[in-house]
Amino acid sequence: MNTQTYPHGILTLDTLHLGRPGVVATYLLLGDELALVDPGPAGTLPTVEAALAQHDLSLQDLRHVILTHVHLDHAGATGAILAQNPHVQVHVHERGAPHLIDPSRLVKSAGQLWGDQLEMLWGQTIPVPPKAITTLVGGERLQLGKRVLHAYDAPGHAKHHLVWYDEQSEAAFVGDNTGVRRQLQPFTRPATPPPDVDLVAWQSTLDLIKGLRPQWLMLTHFGAYYDVEFHLADVRERLLRWGELVRTGLTSGKSEAEQLAALEAQALAEAASLDDTELAALTQQSGAVELSWLGLVRYWQKQAAS
Repeated sequence: MNTQTYPHGILTLDTLHLGRPGVVATYLLLGDELALVDPGPAGTLPTVEAALAQHDLSLQDLRHVILTHVHLDHAGATGAILAQNPHVQVHVHERGAPHLIDPSRLVKSAGQLWGDQLEMLWGQTIPVPPKAITTLVGGERLQLGKRVLHAYDAPGHAKHHLVWYDEQSEAAFVGDNTGVRRQLQPFTRPATPPPDVDLVAWQSTLDLIKGLRPQWLMLTHFGAYYDVEFHLADVRERLLRWGELVRTGLTSGKSEAEQLAALEAQALAEAASLDDTELAALTQQSGAVELSWLGLVRYWQKQAAS
């Protein structure tokens, strides 16, 4: 079994990305209008289908796909779902919608990070029909039968990011804006890959999430957490620490290799409690530290140019 039910009314499906548990989650909102939150990469859709089948469900039972943002590890399977069930309605930030309709730029951008591993990692991303897409800017209320979701504009990790708050479960679906975390581990790790990292906006988004007073944080990487206050404080602290380390590195006169090594050393020190297997799984969740370093470098370079 690769499913869990908590909080009440939400099914956590482990997509078993590359055969590894606890890396990429998708969430099924139960009720009279079934919805999948962040369906995951295209390559793991067969695993999601198998998990649904364990509960006597299929993609044909879905009515909605709810996206926090359109990065391939979160939304890559959306087009493949629509190919099998054209009645699904997709709810996404208006800035992300064009990348669902024509994913070529998104795939090209991801290819710059992942190179020839792209399709192996994420599968084949296909377009979503425009008529299936509902765009949002934040502030909307979405009624799914008896379930009510609220959408909030939530930049930081990406400029097309939304946070979704579910009234029924009091859970916030936060995408990547609260970092990544291994289950049973008491610390978070930032995920700051290029191109849209914005540390100032990110702080505002963390304030927004805290102000919603959720009882649960639902992370794509990975799982549901009820220690909300601790989690938000921890990810804020580490995000600011990583950002400042990269900023000072850029002005230090050190080589890029030395700057990257400093961030990698920091990340390794923060994860000192993990064994090699858990450390590898954490890296699989967040991507290599180099990707986060590149995203933070890009952010500070844009700040210097503005």
